[in-house]
Amino acid sequence: MQPSLARAAAVVLTGGASSRMGRHKPAIHVAGRAIVERVVGAVGGWPLVVVGSGAAVPEGTRVVSEEPPGGGPVAGIAAGWAALTTGTDAAGLAPSGPDVVLVLAGDLPFLTRAHLEALVAAAEGSVAVTWSSTGPNWLCAAWPAELLRERLAAVGSPAGVSVRRLLGDVPRVEVRDEADVATDVDTPEDLEAARRRADGSEAPGS
Repeated sequence: MQPSLARAAAVVLTGGASSRMGRHKPAIHVAGRAIVERVVGAVGGWPLVVVGSGAAVPEGTRVVSEEPPGGGPVAGIAAGWAALTTGTDAAGLAPSGPDVVLVLAGDLPFLTRAHLEALVAAAEGSVAVTWSSTGPNWLCAAWPAELLRERLAAVGSPAGVSVRRLLGDVPRVEVRDEADVATDVDTPEDLEAARRRADGSEAPGS
């Protein structure tokens, strides 16, 4: 059965050190808006939790911390999963939780709702991963919820665990990103290119 778009939820990761950028990437502005604000906007009305820093996160968005802080992306995914599926409000979800969990980096300034919907639709028993001009982006992916739960349980303590280990040998499907909407911003050069692209002076992938 194809996953229901209505039963999707998202984890946005903002806990990275941003060492190559030299400052917190998600809070940097592109075309007048913080990058993390753009990511949250693409998620739209789906239940959402930001894991890591709350800097520049839109007001009213739930923010939690991974354990330990700075413990890496899988620690962030685990904290986001817990926030989406436990507690009194379970991030606005029904008690049964989501069908699909989007795992998103907080530094994707051109992310679109249409691309996220394509990921959710493709996550039918497999992890749907974005595949763009630079290859796969495992932090722009959609996980079937039960598969994510199983893999988090399998790795045990998530601190310092690599995304590769979390993936293990799970089935995967590629979702092509022809427009490079999942381009991330890791370096000052990436940021300059993103700003040129946002103001129309540089085409995607150029």
